[in-house]
Amino acid sequence: MKTRRIFLTVAAIVALSITVNAHAAWWDIFKKGGSSESLEDVSEITWEDLIPDDFVQPENPFTTMTQEEIDKIMDGSDESNAELERLQEEFNYAPVVDDLDGKRVKIPAYVTPLEFSEDNTLKEFLLVPYVGACIHVPPPPANQVVHAESPDEITLENMYEPIWAVGTIRTETVRSQLAESGYRLDVEKVMPYTEE
Repeated sequence: MKTRRIFLTVAAIVALSITVNAHAAWWDIFKKGGSSESLEDVSEITWEDLIPDDFVQPENPFTTMTQEEIDKIMDGSDESNAELERLQEEFNYAPVVDDLDGKRVKIPAYVTPLEFSEDNTLKEFLLVPYVGACIHVPPPPANQVVHAESPDEITLENMYEPIWAVGTIRTETVRSQLAESGYRLDVEKVMPYTEE
């Protein structure tokens, strides 16, 4: 009886040790290529933090125009095309928060790949606030798109699941085939999203 109790205790300790080591190994695989730097000096930010406090998105001009004004601006003339371009630039204006430049941050996001691979590995991608942005729906304003680059390949199990991205953020405009981003993130690590 005493031998059995000792055996069960040793078996439990071994099982616990295997579980802890497997969990640690899983994190090492997930953060492949990520930095081992501490997360203590990282600021957790939200998508609202990427918009200046005093900025108010202009109202879509087409919602206040009469049908006659819309017809005139859509007539295809050089004058109407120039006005359309001016209105589009005004509506798309999306200023960034300069104080964020150079900070180490952690942000929850969805990933929009810039190149697709069969095994879901990527080094360059967009971080967006909602799933399907820039692919299934038009891109958000530039201050709601972060162009992310990792020095090493990152493998994601599911591209439709949210993640935490950690790295140094830059207030830098980057144009890609999918969207214009107002920020760039030098990725240190990517982790599964969990509410804290």
